[in-house]
Amino acid sequence: MRESELEEFLSSFGWEAAGVCRETDAIVAGLERVGFASHEEARSFLGEYLGLKIDHLPALDIAEERISSWTHFDPSAVCTTRDSDVARRCAEVAGTALFPIGVDSFHLTVYSGSDGKFYAGFDSSVFRYGEDRNAMFSMMKAGVRPIPLGEWTLQ
Repeated sequence: MRESELEEFLSSFGWEAAGVCRETDAIVAGLERVGFASHEEARSFLGEYLGLKIDHLPALDIAEERISSWTHFDPSAVCTTRDSDVARRCAEVAGTALFPIGVDSFHLTVYSGSDGKFYAGFDSSVFRYGEDRNAMFSMMKAGVRPIPLGEWTLQ
């Protein structure tokens, strides 16, 4: 997706390029207190997209109402010590440090990797969610679900 298409897609959900640094700093600090290790890629992403909620494919028709999937870039929904332990285990599969940036309606936690890529986790399953932000947003727009990478062992 070209940069102009990406901006148009994100703007349709209320995104503005202004950023939200003060809120980002507070959320990152809270997540660090429960054991998450932040990195610059996650801080940068959240500084630009914190609070953005995107409705995207796939969609279901339930009782004659179209229900879209969604991704909400607000990691405050995954802010416990247990969540940070799960992120560390997912990071072992991904091969890079992971920091939560949001949640997906398919019960996925969406992560920013310290390698600049995006990932998702559900229970012990780990997925790749794009090589960069453009690829992740393109996958959402096209209704492409994250690609399975592997699983960590339950203990």
